[in-house]
Amino acid sequence: MNDIQALGLGSSMGFIFKLVGTLVQAQVSSTQSMIERQGVADSSADMAAKRDGGVVVRRGITFSIVFALIGGLFIYGFLKQGVTVYQEYEFLFFKWGQWKTLAGYVILPEVRQTLLSLVGFYFGSSQIK
Repeated sequence: MNDIQALGLGSSMGFIFKLVGTLVQAQVSSTQSMIERQGVADSSADMAAKRDGGVVVRRGITFSIVFALIGGLFIYGFLKQGVTVYQEYEFLFFKWGQWKTLAGYVILPEVRQTLLSLVGFYFGSSQIK
């Protein structure tokens, strides 16, 4: 082995070892950064879990929906007030309509669907515990 081959082999081995060392250091730095970010995220999640604002809001929404479907029907049954709706009629090219007052309580499909979603969510989440 002559001097040029030894110099070339030594420099290429030094390059490879330096490259591997740099890649390992970058991986270690990336892993440490990821661990630090996860620690920050965990502490943020812990602080958010200690706050009770979200629980109060969710309970308020649930209470208002359940009241609209159950309590509202009970209270509205004692009132003489009706619901005014516009009923539209159509014949060939002619359209006309009139306002009518209906006795009763209107439950929108969105409110009913929301109640069904809430019931499903609470029953589903209770199965995990």
